[in-house]
Amino acid sequence: MAQELDHSGHQGGADAPVVIELYRCTDPGPWQVAEALTGDLVVEPDAGRGPAQGASGAAVSALEQAMAADVRLYLSLAERLARHPADAHLFTLLDQIDTEKVDEAALVELAAAAERVESAAHAAKLRAAAALAGRQRMACAELAEHTRGPSGLAGDELTARLRTSAKGGADLVRRGHALNTYLMATGDALSRGEIDAARARVIVDGLQHVGWEVAVAVEDRVLPKAADRTAAQLRYDVSRALVAVDADEAEARARARATSRRVTRPRNEGDEIASMRIEGPAGDILALDLALDATARAAKAAGDERTMDQLRFDALAGIGEHALATGHLGDPAMGADLARTGGHLPHLNLTMTLDQLMPAGDQPPHTREAERAPGTEPAPEEAAAGSDAPEITWPPALSGERLEPEQVPELAGYGPISPATARALAAGGVWRRIVTDPLTGSVLDVGHTRYRPTRAIAEHIVARDRTCVRPGCSHQASSCQLDHTIPFNHADPAHGGPTSVANLGPLCARDHQVKTHAGFHLTQVEPGIFEWTTPTGHRYRRERDGTTTSLTHQPPRRDPAWDELPPF
Repeated sequence: MAQELDHSGHQGGADAPVVIELYRCTDPGPWQVAEALTGDLVVEPDAGRGPAQGASGAAVSALEQAMAADVRLYLSLAERLARHPADAHLFTLLDQIDTEKVDEAALVELAAAAERVESAAHAAKLRAAAALAGRQRMACAELAEHTRGPSGLAGDELTARLRTSAKGGADLVRRGHALNTYLMATGDALSRGEIDAARARVIVDGLQHVGWEVAVAVEDRVLPKAADRTAAQLRYDVSRALVAVDADEAEARARARATSRRVTRPRNEGDEIASMRIEGPAGDILALDLALDATARAAKAAGDERTMDQLRFDALAGIGEHALATGHLGDPAMGADLARTGGHLPHLNLTMTLDQLMPAGDQPPHTREAERAPGTEPAPEEAAAGSDAPEITWPPALSGERLEPEQVPELAGYGPISPATARALAAGGVWRRIVTDPLTGSVLDVGHTRYRPTRAIAEHIVARDRTCVRPGCSHQASSCQLDHTIPFNHADPAHGGPTSVANLGPLCARDHQVKTHAGFHLTQVEPGIFEWTTPTGHRYRRERDGTTTSLTHQPPRRDPAWDELPPF
């Protein structure tokens, strides 16, 4: 369908406000034109990108004005956004555009331009990570002697500052190094916004296990078309190019990669749903897929009404449930026994307050009244007969049970679940319920339907802290090492840290080594509240609920006066 242009060349109504911005690129070239819908002429005094001025400071020449008008006449806002490089000026332009006043084509290109800016910012983050890793202070020879993981500390510093996982911090350093050394062409494409962060990750991660000669050869093959391929298609291109470049080496790499086969820890997907990822040799994964599919088809043929996806999941989940119940995984003749702790089978921890352990009908009336959100009206059945329409409140009153955040039950290794689900799980099986005081949150009881708990201090610490106490770390406390915050003195225990709930905290293997050998200082200011100081001087406090509070820098605050400053 044909589109009409108004007198300014912009698609839309004749009264749409238009601004023309003239600026010169840092490198010699023709004048460029960008449009922002703000209603005023933009004249930026920036020497690098300001309007053209002669040596005498004259205004934009008539010739340049005419050139701008010609460009404006034939290029829509969408086209100008599509052609604009990912630079500071594009960021400013995007911030000025009123999304209510532009057409649909411009909105699509606005989103694409924003992604280019985002790619350029991500490239800057990776450059910073690579530069940090190259600093002498980030090297730790002592740590290298005690761990098979990264011996540098840059990833650990970034992990705490960015509130990410240990793997996330290490990946930033690894990818930053690759994009600023042997995969510089990919790094440059990311900086220019030609590819996004997802495509850059596909290339870097797909080539991390090969020598730089092979990596460069593959990059030369896949990068030219990377922007026009989806991430999945690009992953296929990288895999095919790896075999094509060196088929013999590809076989050796496959054998080496097979040693890294793994099943990830559960990931919270919300609404009491979790996911796990299986990585391993393609033949083994396909065999598992076929077995699950055949099991599901057989059940469907027998009249089972569950969907194929439900049947496949139930068949796989049933293996774990049966193992926890019997202590044996797989065929009794060929499978494996489950490890035991103190002679007991593994268990799953469920934390809930005492009042939530009781069914709603058994709670005293004053407890139910206290749970009503402040400022809300009673439920309709509790309201007096013949009353007027309920007053509108904000936030609006919601039906159903209302809890304080501290009252929400939590399943270890997953996160929050509903009270009804928690009560059902606590009723029996392989679950261990941990009951807390509804007012203070302190542990009242650690119970199990199968055995009496031992190691009371360890159980208390695991129940209290739930995960590794390094800011952002999600390793479950039950699989961590219990660390003495003030080190225990084996030669003279009276002059060392005590073995108590106020001086113990769970640390995963990596964070335990970092604290012990790499200059990360830890204090426990209160039982369950931990403060960290990193080698760069950054300080963080890990709160009881796992929240990280920065003690070094306050978060940025928006000052209206800053709106007048350039973005970079």
